[in-house]
Amino acid sequence: MAYWAIDAGGSSTTALLDNGTRWRRGSVNPASVGARAADDDLRELFRAIRAGSGDRMTTGWLATATVDANAPGRELDRLTRLAREAGLGGTMVISRDVLPLLVAPPLRGRGVAVVCGTGSGFLASDGEREPISVGGCEYLGSDEGSAFAMGLSGLRAGVRATDGRGPATALSTALGSGSVQDLARSLAAQPFPKSTVAALSSAVCRCWLEGDAVAGEIVTGALTDMVDAVRAARDRAGLSGSWSATLTGGVFQGCPEYAKELSARLVGELGSAEPTLVTDPTAMVLAALREHDSAIPPSLTGWAWTRTLGGNG
Repeated sequence: MAYWAIDAGGSSTTALLDNGTRWRRGSVNPASVGARAADDDLRELFRAIRAGSGDRMTTGWLATATVDANAPGRELDRLTRLAREAGLGGTMVISRDVLPLLVAPPLRGRGVAVVCGTGSGFLASDGEREPISVGGCEYLGSDEGSAFAMGLSGLRAGVRATDGRGPATALSTALGSGSVQDLARSLAAQPFPKSTVAALSSAVCRCWLEGDAVAGEIVTGALTDMVDAVRAARDRAGLSGSWSATLTGGVFQGCPEYAKELSARLVGELGSAEPTLVTDPTAMVLAALREHDSAIPPSLTGWAWTRTLGGNG
C-alpha cells in the first residue's frame, strides 16, 4: 500500500508520497486560476502519484479549500473524477485544507487550526464534538488577515497615498516597478487576480518590518482579524482549560515575524499555550492520514469524505 497526501493551497499545490517524493504544481482552485487550469494541474499530480506508486494500491488524503462543508457534492465529484481519469486506484479522503492540522499531532482533534496563506481559515474542536469552522468563505466573504487581504489593503493604501488621499507610504513604490495606479488597473483587468494580489503581501510585510507606518497599520489590523477569528473559533467550540493552536500557510512561512506576533497575541490575549508553527503542511496531511488510515471517525462526518477510486490503471 502506498500512502500519499496533497495540500492544495490558493497559489500552489504540493503532493507527497510516503517514500518522500514530492511534486509541486500551481493552484487547483478554480476561483484562483480558472476551471481548466485547475483540473489540468490536479490531474497531472494524480498521474505523478500513480506513476510513483508503481503497482501498489494507494490510500491518500486530498486537503483543499475548494470543498464547501455545507454543499460538498459537486466538488467531491470533480476531484474523484480527476483521480479516476488519471488512473489512480485505491481510496481517497477529501477534506478542507485546514482539517488535517486539527486531527494530526500535536492537536489530535483538540484546539484551533489556523491557515493563513492566499486565504485564511480556522477550525476548532474540543476533542469530543464535531469541529466548527470560522471563515473559509473565499476572498469576497472572508479571508481576513490573509495574503490577499494584506495585498489588497496595501494596493489601496499605495493608490491613496499617490493620489494625496492618504498618508505617504513606501507602498506607493514597493509593490512593483511601474506606477501603483497602473498596477491596480492591470490587476482589475485580469480574470483571476486573487493569487497576484496575494503576492503583494510580501511587500506589505517587508515595508512593515522596515518601519513604514501605513504598512504597520495594515499588518496590525490583519493580526487583529486573525485573533478575532481564533477567539470566535475557540468560543464556539467550547474550548476551555489548556488548549493550543497550529499555524500554517504561506504568510507565516514567508514572514516568520507575522507568525511570531500572532503567537504572542494568542498566548497573551486568548490564553493559548504556545502555538505550533507548521512549516510542512503536506507532511501534516500525511500524518493525519496515518493517524486515521482513511477510517474517518464519527465526529468528522460531514467534514471529510472517503471515495473509492478502483484499481490502478
